[in-house]
Amino acid sequence: MISAILGIFLLLVVTADVVMSTLGVGANGPLAPRVARGTFHIIRFFPKQDWVHRTCGPLVVVSIGAAWIVLMCLSWTLILSGSTGSVVSPASSVPTNIVEKAIYAGHLLSTLGGGNYESSGLVWGAVSALIGISGMVVLTLSVSFVYSTTQAVSAGRAILALSDIHQPGTDQFSRVLLPQFATLVAQIKAIPFALYFSSVREERRLPQKLAQLRSHPQISEQDRKNLDILLRELPGLEHVSQDIFDDAFADWAKEYTLRPEES
Repeated sequence: MISAILGIFLLLVVTADVVMSTLGVGANGPLAPRVARGTFHIIRFFPKQDWVHRTCGPLVVVSIGAAWIVLMCLSWTLILSGSTGSVVSPASSVPTNIVEKAIYAGHLLSTLGGGNYESSGLVWGAVSALIGISGMVVLTLSVSFVYSTTQAVSAGRAILALSDIHQPGTDQFSRVLLPQFATLVAQIKAIPFALYFSSVREERRLPQKLAQLRSHPQISEQDRKNLDILLRELPGLEHVSQDIFDDAFADWAKEYTLRPEES
């Protein structure tokens, strides 16, 4: 019974994290931000090579998806372990052990069916149906999550390329580029994990490029103020006051930099 209670609690936490991270539009779940931050810190120990910049973003996204799947499988395994005879072998009706229950839950989550095992009784049959439904929902939302993240990254790189054309100090910067940044900030607000994507080209790394644009020698005071209004909508900067914004933004940019000691 205790394992079932723990499983239900873990299931609620994982479900809340999946929903908030994929549909929350800026809301942070309890798990995904910590998994992303931990993975990014580990990647920082990788050698200083181009492939690290290419793969760090995908690795962060994959680690989040893997955490969801593993914890979801663990939660359902704990729930099934609340009763010894919840899952049985179809040939002999012998109750399964915890490893076999985990295999059974994993098969259902992957929508492949129960594999070599089956549920016993009506109640556990209903639980098995819920496992399959939760697996389908998590897989669907994960695909949407990956798509939205890569779209935000692509949009960010397109706008950074545009900033090389409409540089600070020009009329096009305020008329053309700032509205584009407003759209980009809204995307990143909804999908903050896009900030963990890097690029071999330094001028296409979003946090560092934003810092360079903000400190550009040709940017006007009004354009900087307008840019700061947009930047304060970024995750982690929403409640920073203007008098400490310079230092806060510099620290924020380093948080999403693979080599902060070099920036």
